[in-house]
Amino acid sequence: LDLPADLEPAPADVGGEGEDGYFVAPTRGVPPFQHWTNNSVLPVDHILGGNIESAFRLLHDQVGVVNFEAYKDHFMTSYSRSRTIVVGMPTAPSMYCYPQSNWKDANPKNGLPAVGLKLNDLVSRLQSAYQLTTSGKFGDAIEKFRSILLSIPLLAVDTKQEEVEAQQLREICCSYLVGLTMETARKEMPKATLDDQKRICEMAAYFTHCNLQPIHQILTLRTALNLFFKLKNFKTAGSFARRLLELGPKPEVAQQTRKILQACDKNPTDEHQLLYDEHNPFDVCAASFTPIYKGAECESAP
Repeated sequence: LDLPADLEPAPADVGGEGEDGYFVAPTRGVPPFQHWTNNSVLPVDHILGGNIESAFRLLHDQVGVVNFEAYKDHFMTSYSRSRTIVVGMPTAPSMYCYPQSNWKDANPKNGLPAVGLKLNDLVSRLQSAYQLTTSGKFGDAIEKFRSILLSIPLLAVDTKQEEVEAQQLREICCSYLVGLTMETARKEMPKATLDDQKRICEMAAYFTHCNLQPIHQILTLRTALNLFFKLKNFKTAGSFARRLLELGPKPEVAQQTRKILQACDKNPTDEHQLLYDEHNPFDVCAASFTPIYKGAECESAP
């Protein structure tokens, strides 16, 4: 079969630029995950890129993390999402693919990894933590809230609104963690002496000032109300009763609370002096479970 001259294959050039007849291998390219760490200052992007050391440094500089032991599982989970594997031909090695978040307009040098953890995922986990709190499973709830709190610095948000929501989520987790850990410690305290009972009442009172959901705020106020009434601190107990009624509890709870309030109003005095001032705004120290009043010197997390 005679082919036209313009269809005949051209001879392959195996000699590179010259005609010496040897093969010149192309220069090895830069893998996508290396570009991820070069293009981003987000810790999660460095985790996905496999550069754990730089991720540690970013978390330390951005949010002050110094102990990374609690992050081990989070790092491993994030890194496991960084690539997919495509099976090739028999006896051929599998091929790695690197999903990118900006795949529509990315080129080989400006790619960013696809982050599997989303803000909506943490919000869903928050609802589960709320349910555990309502059920009284404080130990499980603490683990859930702490996991959410550790995951927030590993988010990659796209809008200012999502950034604000992530900050609000952090505040919620911090409030619940302080309150639930303090309540767990309170339940484990001895009740033998008067000083023990006073300390238990103080911690119950502090818990009512944590920023919780109304349904959980009602539970804290009921606990503090009962403890202060038994301690014969009727004035403060009456204050808890009024705060409880303002939240609109169930009819049976409201009826019982009104009866206690009437009893407190007949003798509005406190028999024992406690380290608690409801009229002076304060935060609760997460280490000592004591109030840090407004204007006092304190150390706060970044």
